[in-house]
Amino acid sequence: MAVVKHLPEIPDAVPVTFGSGDVTLGGYTWWGDGIAPAFLLLHGWGEDASTLAPVARQIRARSWHAISISMRGWLGSSGVDDYGLSAAKDIGYVVAWIRQQQHVSSVVLLGFSMGGLMAGLAAAEQKELTGLIAVSSPSDLASFYSDTSYGGVRRYLDATLQPNQWRDSSPLAHAHKLVHPMLVVTGTLDLMAPPSQGKRLAMAVPNGKLLELNQMGHHPSPEDWNRILAEASLTFEL
Repeated sequence: MAVVKHLPEIPDAVPVTFGSGDVTLGGYTWWGDGIAPAFLLLHGWGEDASTLAPVARQIRARSWHAISISMRGWLGSSGVDDYGLSAAKDIGYVVAWIRQQQHVSSVVLLGFSMGGLMAGLAAAEQKELTGLIAVSSPSDLASFYSDTSYGGVRRYLDATLQPNQWRDSSPLAHAHKLVHPMLVVTGTLDLMAPPSQGKRLAMAVPNGKLLELNQMGHHPSPEDWNRILAEASLTFEL
């Protein structure tokens, strides 16, 4: 097995490792003081579990728990990135562990960009989630491929996806199974994942709510994240 590079140390986080079948997933936890919902954070392409630490701190400030993991093939985890092919299995393993923690009352999946796509694929196989948040995320890979302004995305997808993944790794294809309350967040200035990606998914899922943030590009600002979490609190009745 290849040597896995360690994630950076984060002073206010506790490192955690999950053995999920053929891979080891690394990440962090930020535990609150009492029984509360837990948010599982899933990073975007080219990032890792440390990237969402500022979001985890905002979650912790609301007296919720936060867990951030690196997906397979990214810093801190073993395996090879497959852009969602193994997402349901890997994320499902971590969700099962979170549910076993005595101070966790419920589980929310929060994914940014690629992480939002993976959260959708995992949620389609999960029966008990309080909510799902997809931020700046692709929902249909074929139209994402044609509509994104970034040629590097097209080259990556060409090199990574198996033929069946164009449909099977598109959350829109599983919309009928995404029955949990879902908050879909788009930025009006997002050129990476155009707003139409989120709008189509929010309309297709049974319990979807669209939050469109004016002047937001692909990456939310700290203020945008604060608004997203405030909206999640209302939408999921946390």
